[in-house]
This record gives sequence, structure tokens and C-alpha cells, in this order.
Amino acid sequence: MEEPKNNSTTDTPNELPQLTAESITYLLKAARWGKFLAILGFIVSGLLIAGGIAMSFILSKVSESDELVPLNLPFSTVFLSIIYVIVAGIYLIPVIFLNTFSNNAIKAVNLSSTEKMTTSLRNLKNLFVFIGVSTIVLLALYTVTLIIVGSAAILNF
Repeated sequence: MEEPKNNSTTDTPNELPQLTAESITYLLKAARWGKFLAILGFIVSGLLIAGGIAMSFILSKVSESDELVPLNLPFSTVFLSIIYVIVAGIYLIPVIFLNTFSNNAIKAVNLSSTEKMTTSLRNLKNLFVFIGVSTIVLLALYTVTLIIVGSAAILNF
């Protein structure tokens, strides 16, 4: 006698859920909030990039005159600015995914387009994957930093 299959462990369900009017309303609201957050993210990214570029000029002028503020940085001020711009660029990646999700979700609802809905959900998945991987990388960096700082503190006693 054959046992019934349990589809909870498979990636593809037997029956696909249908979108109701209520779920479409929730999706549209989520997409609109996502659009708002994406616009704010673009603004913040632009300010971070502009700040990184401005920092390059300001810190180079400040470091030339030791009378104003003595900067005893172990590296070049341009290096610090480049790191700032790189961080801003990394911050821009999930904002692009969020913006693409929002735009395609709104279009999918307005045009009843399955293709746009698929693109929208793919970008939402990419957003979550990026945030998940970033979280794992940051947790690993924090762990390594704590180990190094803890070891240095123990060795100094």
C-alpha cells in the first residue's frame, strides 16, 4: 500500500494559491510602501555618495593643516572616502531590488500581468536573499572581531 506524499518538504506545491481581492489590496499597499522606502533609500544613497566625495576633499584640506584638527589616521583620507562610497553602493543594491519589486507589483495589479507579478516576486526574493547573506556576513565579521579584540585584551593582562 502506497503512503500519501507529504508536499511540505517539496519546493512546488500541488495547488497554487489564488490571489483574492483582499490579498491584492495588501500586495498593492506593500508595493506602495516599498516604493516610498525605495525613494528614501535612493535619497540616502545619494547623500552617502555625495558625503563620501565631499569627505575626500574636506579631509584632505584638514589633514594638510595640522593647526585645525590633528588627524593621525593610519591610512589615507582618500581611502576612507572610497570605503564610504563603497558602503553607499552596497546600500544601494537592496534599494534597487525593493524599487523593482514595487514597480512591478503595482504594474502587475494594474495590468493583471502574471509576468510582472513573477518579476516582482523574483526581486522580492532577491531582496531577502541579499539581506540574509549580508546578515550572515556581518555576524561572521562581528564574531571574528570579538575574538580578535577579546584575545588582544586577554593577552594584555
